[in-house]
Parts: sequence; structure tokens; C-alpha cells
Amino acid sequence: MTIPDLMQQIDETERLIAVYRNANEVIVGTQDEVYKRRGLINRTTLTAAEIGDQIVSILERRLAAMAGRAPETQRRIRRGKPMIARCRPDGGR
Repeated sequence: MTIPDLMQQIDETERLIAVYRNANEVIVGTQDEVYKRRGLINRTTLTAAEIGDQIVSILERRLAAMAGRAPETQRRIRRGKPMIARCRPDGGR
């Protein structure tokens, strides 16, 4: 993976953290690999209170791991890029 690809993944993960942090509902489903159906099957809708914090925590841990691999992130952290600066490897905020 190239540094620009990694930086793009970091930006996308930061965007997703904001989305899930502000969501009212989260739709969870599975994709059928046998029949290659389009869309999600076995869907269920959960409130953000039920699952939102877990998703944000997972994304923050993922972001912290990516940030550790990208040399440019040290400069971003010093400039005060909020999502990377707040992430800790243990998933805390």
C-alpha cells in the first residue's frame, strides 16, 4: 500500500467516525457470498445507542493502527488533526 493510499484510508476512517458518532440508527446486515446477491440480507436496524459506540471504538483503534504506519501522520498530529490526535491504541478517547 502506498502512502497516498494509506492517507486516503485515514481520511475515510476519520469521516466514518464522525458519521457513526452522529448517527441515529445503524443498519447491520450480511452479504450472501453463495448467490452474490446485491445489497444486504438479514438486515436489522439498531439504534446508535445500542451499537454506535462500539463501531466508533473499532474505527478509532483501526485509525490509530493506520496512523502508526504513515510517516506523514506525525505532522498531521502536530497540526492538531483531531481524530488522529485523540485516538489511542487501546480504543480509549
